[in-house]
Amino acid sequence: MDGKEITFEVIKDIYWDDWGRFKKVFSKDDICKGVQYPTGIVTAESPYYEGISDSIDLDCIKIL
Repeated sequence: MDGKEITFEVIKDIYWDDWGRFKKVFSKDDICKGVQYPTGIVTAESPYYEGISDSIDLDCIKIL
């Protein structure tokens, strides 16, 4: 399943679970690139942790 590249603005800090410890991976007001899939899921790589990517909570971003 192919996705399309998007740009999004982070409207709420985003944290990911790292073995029971939450790490901030996107900060409010960041402008980032990601991929949106036909299912609506958005994935992106954290600008703070190279090579770490995962799905993004859509309530925390605004697609530009």
